[in-house]
Amino acid sequence: MPRFTRLALSLLLLTSAPAALAAAPLTTQAERSGFVQTGRYDEVIALCDGFAQRYPQAVRCIQFGTTPEGRPMKALVASTSGALDAQSATQRKLPVVLIQGGIHAGEIDGKDAGFLALSELLDGKTGNVVLDKVVWVFVPVFNVDGHERFGAWNRPNQRGPEQMGWRTTAQNLNLNRDYVKADAPEMQAMLQLVQQW
Repeated sequence: MPRFTRLALSLLLLTSAPAALAAAPLTTQAERSGFVQTGRYDEVIALCDGFAQRYPQAVRCIQFGTTPEGRPMKALVASTSGALDAQSATQRKLPVVLIQGGIHAGEIDGKDAGFLALSELLDGKTGNVVLDKVVWVFVPVFNVDGHERFGAWNRPNQRGPEQMGWRTTAQNLNLNRDYVKADAPEMQAMLQLVQQW
């Protein structure tokens, strides 16, 4: 292949990548499966980054901690007011709303519903002025290590999704019972995030 042809092909691929990202829908496995499945944590990371890239003036993807198994703990900060950090939110006197999904990773609806709600708000499909007046700090999955212990029988009496994570963390701690003691590294990271905002 002549050098010019390779160069032209490379430039074409590089310039089409942002357009492909902009065209790719920011949807969850839950939406694509008719809400019978839920995605793994790599989907959360991809969506966090994808929302921040698609809506750079309204969304930031931040890491606020690391789990005992070494996974990043991610949160999306969303506001169309321009207040995408705690200092800006304080200066503008905007309320900050913490939305937390996946504290029990077997009860994972909050992750999928949160991404769907954020998408609809940012696309102007519903309540398009909501994010002008508040700052959302959305933690899609609080119990990340428990989320990745996927199995069909983790919650046998629960109707869906087909597979889901585990109630407790990798250290077998129930985060929903740990707010006061803060034994879990995940809880310590969450409390720092709350205090920061």
